[in-house]
Amino acid sequence: GPQVEKLLAEFSAVKQLLQTHLSARAWDDIQAQSTEKAEALRVLLNAGFSPQLCGELADELAALPADPNTRLIDRLQKLLEPKIQTLDPLSVFDPGGIFAFIGPTGVGKTTAIAKIAARCVLRYGRDQLALLTTDTFRIGAQEQLKVYAKIIGVPVVTLRDSDDLSTKLNSMKDRRVILLDTAGVSQRDTQMLEQAKLLLEGAPSLKRILVMSSTTDLRTQEDVILMHQMATQNEAQKALIGAIITKTDEAAQIGPVVDCLIRHKLPLMFLANGQRVPEDLSQANTAYLSHRALRPRLLSSRLQIPDDQIPVHMADQLNDWVKAS
Repeated sequence: GPQVEKLLAEFSAVKQLLQTHLSARAWDDIQAQSTEKAEALRVLLNAGFSPQLCGELADELAALPADPNTRLIDRLQKLLEPKIQTLDPLSVFDPGGIFAFIGPTGVGKTTAIAKIAARCVLRYGRDQLALLTTDTFRIGAQEQLKVYAKIIGVPVVTLRDSDDLSTKLNSMKDRRVILLDTAGVSQRDTQMLEQAKLLLEGAPSLKRILVMSSTTDLRTQEDVILMHQMATQNEAQKALIGAIITKTDEAAQIGPVVDCLIRHKLPLMFLANGQRVPEDLSQANTAYLSHRALRPRLLSSRLQIPDDQIPVHMADQLNDWVKAS
C-alpha cells in the first residue's frame, strides 16, 4: 500500500544521498591522490564529453607511466584520437550505389549533399550522378537543392512514395552514384518512421549516412542515433555506414558530437564547416577533431562546471571507482 511506497521512496532518497556522498568522497580522494586524474576529468567534462567517456579516458591516462614533459591536454589528445574511426569517402562512393543522408532538420544536410555532389561530378562525371529528395514538407528545401544541382548540371528528382522511389531508381540504373536528401523530420516524429519505411521498401540496398551538427547537444544527438537505429528495424538496413559532422566552425564545443561517434562506433567520412559549396568540406581529420574537441571555445568561465558539481555529473563512474579500490 501507500506505506510501502513511502518507505521505498525514503530508501531511494537515502540511496541517492549515499551515492552522492560516496561520489563526493571518491572525488576528494582522487583530487588528493591523483591530481592528474582529477584534472583530466575537469578538462573532459568541460569539453562536453559524456561521463562514461570521461571516466574511460581518465582511467587510461592514470594507467600510463607519468610523463612530466608532456602537457596533460596533449596526452589526452593522444588517447582520444585513435578512438575516432574514419571512413575513406572514395571507398564508399567508388563502388557506386544509393546513399541516403539522414538526420534532423537544420543540421545542414542539403548543403553537405551539394558539396559531396560537386565532388562526385568531378570524379565520375555528370552523367554518373543523380540527386533525389523526399523533402516535400519544407518550403525552400527543394529549391536549395535545385539551385545547387543546376550549377553542377545534375538532375534533381522529387519522390512521393516508395513505389515512386523504386520506379525512379529503375530509370536511373545507368547512374553510378545516387544521393538522396531525406526530409529532416524530427526523430520523434511519425513522419520519420514513414520515411524509413519508404526507403526500406523503395530501395532495399540503400546505404545510410548520418549528418550530425556540432551544435547539437549530447542528449539530442544520442536520441537521434537511437531513434534512427530503431526506425530501421530490418537488421540488414540498420547500420549507418558512416557520419558527416557539420558546423564545426559554429560550435563552441565539439566534444558531444565526437563522443557520440566514439560510443556508437560510427566512422566519420567528412567534416563540413562553412557555407561555401563545394569548398567547405574536408575528409575526416582525427588529429584536428581531437585537438579541437579538448579545447572548447570558452569566452566566459561562468559556464565551466564548478569542482563541487563534478561528483553530481560523474556519480556512476566515481562510485565504480570506490568499489574497485
